[in-house]
Amino acid sequence: MSSHKNIPPEERRRLYRKTYKKHNLANILTHWFNVFMWLLLLPTGVAVLSSPRLGLSPVWLQELYRNLFGSTANLIQFHYTLGLIWIFVLTFNVLLGFRKYFVPFAITRLLLDRDDIEWFKIKPLQMLGFHKDRELPPQDAYNAGQKAYMYVVILGTIGIMLSGIVMTFKTFFPPLLKQFAQPVHWVSVFTIVAGLIIHVYMGAVFPEEKEAFFSMFSGKVSAWYARAHHEKWYNEKLKEELEWEDQVTAEYLESIKEGALTTSPE
Repeated sequence: MSSHKNIPPEERRRLYRKTYKKHNLANILTHWFNVFMWLLLLPTGVAVLSSPRLGLSPVWLQELYRNLFGSTANLIQFHYTLGLIWIFVLTFNVLLGFRKYFVPFAITRLLLDRDDIEWFKIKPLQMLGFHKDRELPPQDAYNAGQKAYMYVVILGTIGIMLSGIVMTFKTFFPPLLKQFAQPVHWVSVFTIVAGLIIHVYMGAVFPEEKEAFFSMFSGKVSAWYARAHHEKWYNEKLKEELEWEDQVTAEYLESIKEGALTTSPE
C-alpha cells in the first residue's frame, strides 16, 4: 500500500479520531459466546479423552476435573451437553442470517484474490524477520491470513459438530461412522487450536494488530488503522462517503431549486 509515514500530524490525528464500523453487535456476541464455550469445551474435552498412556494432559489435571464433576460420567455428560448448546446456537445464528448476512459476507469478504496470494508470500517471511522493507499488497476488511483461518474455522467447526453429534448419539449411527467420528473430532479441534495460537498472538499481543483485538469489543477501528492494514476496505469506505456526499449535495441543490420555483412570482 502507499506509505503512511509522511502524513502530516494533523491528518494523522484526524484519521485516529475517525472510526469505521467493522463488526456488528451480532458478530461480537457470537464471537465471545464462541470464546466462552471453547474455554469450557476444550479443557473438559481433553480431560474426557486423556489417560496416562496418551499423555495429552497431566494426571493431576485429569483428577481435578473428575473430582470437580464427581465422576468421569458426569464430566462426559457436561461436555456433551455444552457441546450440543454450542452447536444449536451457532447453527441457529447461521440459518437465521444465512441469506442476509452469511452469503453476502462469504462472497464479498472471504474470497481470496491475487493480492491475498502475494500477502502469503511476504507476510510469513516478515514475521520471521525477513523482507521488512517490502510493502504488503493492499488488503480488504480481513487480510489473507484472517481469511485463511476463517476457512479453517468453518471446516473445522463443521467437522466438530458432525462428529460430536455422532459420538453423543452413537446408538443411532452405524459402527463405521462411529469409528471415524472421534479422530475427525480431535483432528478438527487441534487444527483450529493450532491456528488459534497465531490468531490470539496477532490480535492480542502483536502491537500492530491491537486495534483488531479491541474492535471485537467496540465493533470499530480507526480510519488510521483501516488505511494502514486494510487499504482496499478503507478506499471502499471513502468511496461510500463520497457517494453519500454527492447524493446529499444533489438533494440539497434540488430542494433549493424546488423552493425557488414555489416562491417565484407568477
